[in-house]
Amino acid sequence: MRARRVGFGLAWGLGGVLLAAAGGLVAGHLEMRGLDPELPSLDALRALATADDLPVRVSYWNTASQPMPRSQVLDAQLDPDPGQPYVMAHPVFLAEWSDGRALLVDTGMDREAALAFGRPIEWLGGAPIEPHASLAERLGHALAGRPVGLVFTHLHTDHTSGAGPLCAALPPDVRVPLFQGEAQATRVNWTTRPGRAQLARARCLEPVRLADAPAAALPGFPGAFVVRAAGHTPGSQVIGIWWRGADGVHGVLLAGDVANARDGIRFDVPKPWLYSLVVVPESGARLARMRRFLREAADAGFQVVVSHDQQALEASGIPVWGG
Repeated sequence: MRARRVGFGLAWGLGGVLLAAAGGLVAGHLEMRGLDPELPSLDALRALATADDLPVRVSYWNTASQPMPRSQVLDAQLDPDPGQPYVMAHPVFLAEWSDGRALLVDTGMDREAALAFGRPIEWLGGAPIEPHASLAERLGHALAGRPVGLVFTHLHTDHTSGAGPLCAALPPDVRVPLFQGEAQATRVNWTTRPGRAQLARARCLEPVRLADAPAAALPGFPGAFVVRAAGHTPGSQVIGIWWRGADGVHGVLLAGDVANARDGIRFDVPKPWLYSLVVVPESGARLARMRRFLREAADAGFQVVVSHDQQALEASGIPVWGG
């Protein structure tokens, strides 16, 4: 009799956990479906390229790589080339001005965070993750003594884990403005809570709230701007950078996790439905709108860069920092 009562108790307890998890997923999806902010016109983005003081280079550093089946990042039923190899990257982007100012986009992961992040993907068929040098290890010394700003595409830990080590690598009196749109600064769900906690513990960061506008310029860093993306997380942002090279002015849109493979934008292919349903509660309709927006931008001459697609990143022409 006692065993039966224990069994019923365990069953009720497990049922309660499953109901709570289901309730959390439903709430997450309802929140995401309610977020559909206005997008800027491409002409509005071009207007941000008129500043004389634009950055003079954009580069990246990849903090970790992990080969995996392409079916983990694109809907295999809609993928036009499902047999292509895929490697997930975890980069940091860096825009630099002629006077030494530097703007970081995302902070990637250090070795410990990368190994923890890659382990579940390995269980699902991916290869072991390969950590590279972290942001702090690779760029910390080069950023010391320079005015540095920071902005995130979104607050998942594979994008935020490098913030604490970066602060530890900079001189104790350095303060780094953390630029955030309204949604990223104020909205949180269970997928972004750990990343927000990492930023709260990073001693050097000073939050700067951006204008709640379709395209918000970053004060002190002319040519850089944020587009409200939503879709993937409540505070997802596309980061834009106009930079001036020897052959003219170029526009780059850093798409974050709007798609995890460049072909998702090129051919309007969503992520696998189970990922968007359970792993990260996403708004399929909003992400579809963002994919179309980014494809139109690419057709109009913007360079659109997907964070996690290592092959596309290497083929983009954006140089590796220090390479």
